[in-house]
Amino acid sequence: MSSADPPFILPTPSALPELPDAVAAAVLNDLLMPRDIATHEAGDWVGPFVLVEKLGDGGFGAVWLAEQEEPVQRTVALKILKLGMDTLEVMARFELERRTLALMDHPNIAKVLDAGATAEGRPFFAMEVVRGLPLTKYCLVNALSVEDRLRLFQGVCAGVQHAHQKGIIHRDLKPSNILVTEIDGVAVPKIIDFGIAKATTTDRLTEFTLVTRADQLMVTPIYMRPEQADANPDIDTRSDVYSLGALLYELLSGQPPFDRKTLHLAGHEEMRRIIREVQPKPPSWRIARSDGFQPSASDDMTAGSRHSLAKDLDLITLHALSKDRERRYQSATALKEDIEHYLNHEPISARAPSAPYLLRSWVRRHRALTAMIIGALALI
Repeated sequence: MSSADPPFILPTPSALPELPDAVAAAVLNDLLMPRDIATHEAGDWVGPFVLVEKLGDGGFGAVWLAEQEEPVQRTVALKILKLGMDTLEVMARFELERRTLALMDHPNIAKVLDAGATAEGRPFFAMEVVRGLPLTKYCLVNALSVEDRLRLFQGVCAGVQHAHQKGIIHRDLKPSNILVTEIDGVAVPKIIDFGIAKATTTDRLTEFTLVTRADQLMVTPIYMRPEQADANPDIDTRSDVYSLGALLYELLSGQPPFDRKTLHLAGHEEMRRIIREVQPKPPSWRIARSDGFQPSASDDMTAGSRHSLAKDLDLITLHALSKDRERRYQSATALKEDIEHYLNHEPISARAPSAPYLLRSWVRRHRALTAMIIGALALI
């Protein structure tokens, strides 16, 4: 307020007309709340965008479907910093998310198209609209096979690896932050919400990265990494690898690595202990004890072959979920490649291959040749 501005004087109760309580409260609220911090509504203009429909609320920002007419005509998802969230920390995180997304250009990551500030000074950025379902829900609704689920998961790994190459750790990978949309009839996973991402580069982007307080659980606990549960500030890209393992576990078994109810009822410290110390049961063990999705191979496979394939998926998943990050896959690409080995019936790197294991992998890849060899041996 400048020295020329008249002082703001709150009217005395006698100056207010006699009104019903609800109306009087509304009048008083209107007097106390400046117009420049009113919430947005459909039809409002935010920069060059007109708000159409509110899509949801994130931790720091509200997301709107919005239309732009000029200089280009397009529909966007507009993320606007929420009312009351204009603290230094939140502003820094909001700016980090915008800069993070602007850095990246990958088909499996939602793109930033524009940025600016509202008339009230609240920052916003416009993203591509991702019309789709969360990863696990999409797989369930469309009854996807194991192979199709794994192909989608490989796309997620590719997007995460791209972020890592740009010096960004997502830190909050979970099904709701990976939406699956269909482009020309092909399912494409898109990673969204880099709101608590961490920059690992040495450029100016790291200035906006703030350390998460040890007592502040900003990530979803059920997908939290052991080192984060241990309040270890030394978070690296292998933390995202662990989260990818948790996603893979849920894609295969229909359930997260840890029981939601158990973590919900556990106290703060007990929850951290479980995440740090308790090894999840293999996905196949969870499947055998539920009526959920069954990751079996084709019907013409023998029970032994099915068991071997399930064992490989167990090993890949638990390798990504290792408590010791030195024993995990060292990159999202390494995990993606081991999934490819599995799909191609090749030896996986999640274990040291034994001679019988190598033989079984070769047989699965060359069934016709194996049948011919067995037939020839039978004639000897």
